[in-house]
Amino acid sequence: MIYPALLRCTCLMAAFLLCITLTAAPCTALGYIYDPGLEPDLSAHVVSDPRYYPGDTFAMTVVLTNKDQDTKVKVAPLLPPDTYDPRTALGVVMSPLESGAPVTVESPPVLLGDIGVGAKVPFTISGTVDEKALPGSHAILLSLEYRYVYAIPLTGEGRSTVQPLYRERAVTVPVGITIRPEVRPILLNLTQENLVPGTQGYLAGEVKNVGHETGSEVTFTIVPFDNVTFRVVEGSTYIDRLEPGATTPIRVRIAVKDHTEAGLYPAVLQGTYRESDGSTRNTPSVPVGIKVAKGAEFKVDSPGIVIHPGESATVNVSYTNTGDSPAAEAEAKIIGSHLIVPAKDTAVLGFLGPGETRTVQFEISAKSAITGKQYPLDTEVKYRDGLGAQMLSDRASLGVSVQSPEGTEAVTGNRPLMIALVGIVAILAYAGWSLGRKFRKE
Repeated sequence: MIYPALLRCTCLMAAFLLCITLTAAPCTALGYIYDPGLEPDLSAHVVSDPRYYPGDTFAMTVVLTNKDQDTKVKVAPLLPPDTYDPRTALGVVMSPLESGAPVTVESPPVLLGDIGVGAKVPFTISGTVDEKALPGSHAILLSLEYRYVYAIPLTGEGRSTVQPLYRERAVTVPVGITIRPEVRPILLNLTQENLVPGTQGYLAGEVKNVGHETGSEVTFTIVPFDNVTFRVVEGSTYIDRLEPGATTPIRVRIAVKDHTEAGLYPAVLQGTYRESDGSTRNTPSVPVGIKVAKGAEFKVDSPGIVIHPGESATVNVSYTNTGDSPAAEAEAKIIGSHLIVPAKDTAVLGFLGPGETRTVQFEISAKSAITGKQYPLDTEVKYRDGLGAQMLSDRASLGVSVQSPEGTEAVTGNRPLMIALVGIVAILAYAGWSLGRKFRKE
């Protein structure tokens, strides 16, 4: 019959194939060599919002996916499932690469581990967008280094040991990031006017939009860091529409606290605007320096003022503007007491620029003062600042010494004694004249 013959033929073929298998090379004996195209297929995409503005810091969540490949060939059918799967990426290490994107990536290399077929592994990329980044879409490049199994031959005595063979791979994958346009201000031609202690002045300049967005309903103002020393009285600037490259003036009136030391104080230019999609956004802050000047300051000098009891005297007082700002319509005044009474208490100084000196005269009386005493005599200057505001300087003390006259001055300065002396001289003169007349007659 045909069936025994067929059975004998089948047994002979099986024995033949067994002999071939036992005498084959170790790399293929009872093992597997995979299709060269069967290997991991990795890709990355961002799951967070990848849109940022120039100067922003970012932390993007990225998902690395190993594509689920459809294959009709069983992977190592005689081994447990997923054992030595050539589609599994082993020991994946992610490292950021230099790219043309206008960003600085600060994330270090990350070990993501093994990524099986169809698996997804999230990780974070952090960094900073360049302040001068142009709007548009860019790609951040990531290096992925891993290995995979491409063959699992049986080796060793009796062909009983599995010896997987690996290939090293290094691929580059892109991750998209979008730079959005914005209104980005800078300050030009900054000037400061009359910013001196105890009064108000102006900080003025031009704001230019160096960004790439057209803003509407734009508002700018200057905000000092120290809102006790400085108080913005007025000065918010409103612009209906500010296009890229356009400029607009800004002028802010600031009150400076009295006795503030001269120097540079920090502030920022802040702004808000409406974007093309209708949302409201703050502009990047721009550092501003508020330079406080000394203003007009006065050094008062007068030689030791001495007055005799009950008399009046004319005193010379010199005023020097030691500040860095002029004093206009300056008028000096002396302030005495009920003992030292000014007979003429004001004198005009006029315009007194920085470093200029002017000497004026006052008259004082010491009718009730006591000899040997030192009495206060204060002085102050009233003037107008650079904006025409009335200002009053700090008081300075001169001091008046009341002393009795000495020597000939004691005689000439004593009125009753002078009258008596004049009378005596007159009597003596008359007596001498009469006596001389008598002798001539004899």
